[in-house]
Amino acid sequence: MRETDLDDVFAEFERQTAPTFRPPGLAAAGRRVRERRVRRRGLLAGVAALLLVGPGGAYALAGRNDDGNPPTPAPSPTASQPDDRPAPVQRRTVTVPGVPGELRQLKFVDARHGWAFFDTCDPEDVGSTDCRRDLARTADGGVTWRRTALPAVVNEPTTPGGLGLLPVDDQQLTVTNGIRYLVTTDGGASFTEHPIDAPPRVTRLAVASRDGYLLRCPGDDGMSKRSSCTRQQLVRVDGVAVPAQPPVDLTRNAGKWLIEGGDDRLWVAVRNGDRMTVAVSDDRAVTWRTLPAVAGAAGLLVSPDGTDAWLVGMNPEGGSSAASSRRVWALTGNRWQEQPGLPDETFAAVAANDGVLAVTGVHGGGGYWVDGRYVDEPALGGRRRDGGEAFIVRVLPDDTIAMEYPTGTFLGTGSGVDRSWSRVS
Repeated sequence: MRETDLDDVFAEFERQTAPTFRPPGLAAAGRRVRERRVRRRGLLAGVAALLLVGPGGAYALAGRNDDGNPPTPAPSPTASQPDDRPAPVQRRTVTVPGVPGELRQLKFVDARHGWAFFDTCDPEDVGSTDCRRDLARTADGGVTWRRTALPAVVNEPTTPGGLGLLPVDDQQLTVTNGIRYLVTTDGGASFTEHPIDAPPRVTRLAVASRDGYLLRCPGDDGMSKRSSCTRQQLVRVDGVAVPAQPPVDLTRNAGKWLIEGGDDRLWVAVRNGDRMTVAVSDDRAVTWRTLPAVAGAAGLLVSPDGTDAWLVGMNPEGGSSAASSRRVWALTGNRWQEQPGLPDETFAAVAANDGVLAVTGVHGGGGYWVDGRYVDEPALGGRRRDGGEAFIVRVLPDDTIAMEYPTGTFLGTGSGVDRSWSRVS
C-alpha cells in the first residue's frame, strides 16, 4: 500500500509507502534518518510524501465514540522480556561481478525481488564527470544478483540528492539522476529516457496506490511543486479525477494519507488540528463512508491485505516525547477502539497482516506489537540501547517486513510474529 500526498512526494525515497510513523522524543534519531534521506532524495524533495505499504495490523486504532465521548483506554501494555532463544539471521551480501561502485540504495518490492544501485562517486560529488553507476536485480531474496545495464546518461553529473530508485515491482522501475527519468517496464532489458518535468506513467505509479490512485492538485502531474491549489483531489494515475470525491477536507496544507489495501478498499485520512478523520470506500471510490473523528491520532496504518486498520498517535515527521504519541486505536466495525499503547522508545511502526504492528526502537533493534503487548525480535537485536541507527520500516505488499538501515535491509518473511529474517547488505 502506498500513502500518497503528491505535494511532497519524493521526500520518501524509501511508503511507498508508507508508511512509517516516527514518534516522540526521538529528535536526534529522526534527524539522522532525515539527513540520510535528504542526501538521497534532494531532487525530489517537495513532491509528495507517501506512506505506502500500508501499515496496518489487526488491532488498531482507537478514538472517540460516535457520541463524541472519549473511549475508556485499555490497560497499559506489558513489554515482554528479551527472548533468549537463538535468532539466526541469514546474511546475504550484494555482490555483482564487474560492478566497482559502492552500494548506495537497496529496494525490495517483495520477499524475493529487489533492486540495488551502485555508484563510484560520493553522493555529494554532484559535479563529477567520471562516475560509474550500475543497477542490479535479485529474484531470490538477495542470494544472487545480476547486473542490469543502464543508459550511459546515468553517469552524467547529477543534482544534490538527485539519484534514486522508484520501483513499482520486479519489472517496472524508475532510476532518476535529478535531470531525467530512466524507465524500464521489462525488468531492465531496456530503458526509455524522460525529462524530469515530464514523469511517465511508470514513474507516477511508483508514488501512487496499488491500483494507481493519487492525491494531487487539479492539472498537476503529481511530481512537481509548481501547483498552488488550495484543495487537492483524488485522481487516477492518468490525471482524471474520480467523480465521487472523499467527504473529507483535502485542503492542501492538511496532513493527508491515501492507502489502498489488498482488498481494494481505499482509505483517505486527513488530520486537522489534533483530530483525524478517515473516509473509506469499499467500491473503488464510487461511494464513501466517514468514520468517527479521533482526537490525538496522527497517522493511519492499514495491513497489506486490507483487513485491519489502525490509528496511531505518532507524528510521521517526529514529535514530542509525550506519552500520547504512543497511543493506538483499532477499527472495530465502524468505530475506533483504543488499545494499549506502543513501547516508550518506539521510533517507527507499520502494520503487517494478522493483527501485528512491526515496531523499531530509537536506538536500533525492533520487534512486534500484538494483542496489546510488545515482543522483542532477537534477530533484530530486540530493544537495543547501544545508540545504533533506528531502522526505517516498511511492510511490502506480500506482508514481508523490510527494516532498512544505511548499509542494508533486514527482511522478515512468514506471518504474524513467526518470521525468518535475512540481512542483505
